[in-house]
Amino acid sequence: MIRYLTELSLEAFTEAARNVPYQQIDSDLFPGIDLWVRRDDLIDPLISGNKAYKLIYNLLEAREQGKDTIVTCGGAWSNHIHASAVAGQRFGFKTIGIIRGERPPVLSAMLQDAERFGMELRFVSRSLYRQRDKPEFLMQAGLADMDYWYIPEGGANLEGVKGVQMLAKVIRDTSPVAFHECWLPCGTGLTLGALTCGSLRSVELRGVAVLKGEAAIQQAATGWSQKSSKEFGSVQVLAGGHCGGYARVDQALIEFISSCQEQISVPLDWVYVAKAALKLKKSVDSRNKIPLQAQEQINVLLLHTGGLQGNRGRMVAF
Repeated sequence: MIRYLTELSLEAFTEAARNVPYQQIDSDLFPGIDLWVRRDDLIDPLISGNKAYKLIYNLLEAREQGKDTIVTCGGAWSNHIHASAVAGQRFGFKTIGIIRGERPPVLSAMLQDAERFGMELRFVSRSLYRQRDKPEFLMQAGLADMDYWYIPEGGANLEGVKGVQMLAKVIRDTSPVAFHECWLPCGTGLTLGALTCGSLRSVELRGVAVLKGEAAIQQAATGWSQKSSKEFGSVQVLAGGHCGGYARVDQALIEFISSCQEQISVPLDWVYVAKAALKLKKSVDSRNKIPLQAQEQINVLLLHTGGLQGNRGRMVAF
């Protein structure tokens, strides 16, 4: 049954989060571990995965402050842009997306969706986009005289952190087993950093960088962890999982996705979740080289961060 987020309230969202299913994986791809996938791709088919959690408090704060316009930014295949456009249409906000690079003759499927959902797209040069973390960025993008609520790229602000911290509490309260490890893909590092605070500190969190620059993601995740709570666990970003770079694939990832399609009934997006799952498989294969008597079965949670609509993009082989 397809579920939709139809009410902008913390109570309704929390209830939806608590009803997200955990799917146990029985496959030779992951021998020796009890693997479960938390299917946050199912919290909503369009406002999916961790994007939903990073948006909820932003939307509530925008409404509280009387803002009727949401401004955010991203690239041509940004899951965050897509989710923000949908949320704006559904909950009564105007949306403006500041998009990296010149407008192409044909928009990506993601941006076509965003326009259909009512988002105004404003394209800026790549050199200006690199200044997106600076205070003058929005003014230079032509938004100086507007009244709006701004959400940084990927939902990376304190409201986004609060949403992910809610996810951590929900996982703690609804887990079907006691997990030893939790694996997830990392882009901005916010989700990993926020998960380390409080509720999941007893679980070993392993973030898989889906783009080059693992050190920067590690630094960002650590920063969000320290900024958002006085109680936080260690942050671990694993290198070597990007398969050639952001939105790129190598032969190993292509073959792994094919195997997953045959053996497990969980759809994976190849930009984020598939890379985390492949890194987990390589870790499992490495552990299985240890003599059997030294092994202990562990319970592992893989977070599905949504973004399945991104599979419409062209895979760039490395």
